Amino acid sequence: MSVNTRKLLWHGSIFLLTLMIFVLAIKALYGLTQSISLDDVWQAIDQIPNINIFFAVLVVAFGYLILTLYDAIALKHMGSRLPFRKIAFTSFTAYAIGHTIGLAVLSASGVRYRMYRVSGVQPEHIANVIWLVSMAFTFGISTLVALSLAFNPDALIVMLGQLDEHLASASAGIPSFMRERAVIQGMGIAMLVAILSIIVWSGKSGRHVKIRGWRFDLPPSWMLIQQIVISIIDLASVAFVLYLLLPQTADISFIMVFSAFIQSMILAILSHVPGGLGVFEVTMIASLPQVDKPYLLAVLLLFRLLYYILPFLLAVLFFIIHEIWLRLRER
Repeated sequence: MSVNTRKLLWHGSIFLLTLMIFVLAIKALYGLTQSISLDDVWQAIDQIPNINIFFAVLVVAFGYLILTLYDAIALKHMGSRLPFRKIAFTSFTAYAIGHTIGLAVLSASGVRYRMYRVSGVQPEHIANVIWLVSMAFTFGISTLVALSLAFNPDALIVMLGQLDEHLASASAGIPSFMRERAVIQGMGIAMLVAILSIIVWSGKSGRHVKIRGWRFDLPPSWMLIQQIVISIIDLASVAFVLYLLLPQTADISFIMVFSAFIQSMILAILSHVPGGLGVFEVTMIASLPQVDKPYLLAVLLLFRLLYYILPFLLAVLFFIIHEIWLRLRER
């Protein structure tokens, strides 16, 4: 079998798996919301205070500002002296497009390569920045998942219990041992130990790892810790957007929303569905059954508008203006 054939089969398999997950997510979402009318959702949106929406917009802006630090630290590590305004412009455009389109390895990385290259950054440095940024987010969200499983296992138990009845018809259902507190906490503690071990092993100078001929550079431990802290602040700010939009009458804490958001995010990322569409909504609704479903669905729709759609449109506009400016400069 040729290399091209293997690649085609691999990409086809990923596409079919993503499509299957998307269909299952939409089916589960329909099962969770089939009793909700569109009028109920619009009425719920009207009930969200304007001041909360305003603060949510500010927190979204703060979250995207925090994201620029990923690129800034990575470029500094590579010895680049690129001005922060260019880093922030590129980072925002890349993240806003990558978040909405999905497949960040292709979409966000393509934007970074294009915009950093015209700013004079060398291709090998751009490749390393993309690797460091991706790894930083992976370490950050993995740390939060581990903390959630170890210290708040009930969040996952509630979500699995809600999803089980809707997924059972399409699969064998969720095994009962996966809903045991001890098992969930054990998974979380094991993940924390693995992350801490990698941080300690990376040392002061970082490490080089080779897997099947591919070389991966692990940055120094201080840089890993920095990136993990940034990731926690970033994801906490995004979860706070959801918390601001939820009804104050609901008996729900920020920690509960944070745990639900982290679980939903990791499943959305693993699904490879663009923007986690359907997967994110299903897991959020299943994770927060105490919130009125029409209201929660309205919150999730408004959240997608504020965190995904508006930044995406703004980023596309920025990218078009950037390309026009380049053409004019060349002339």
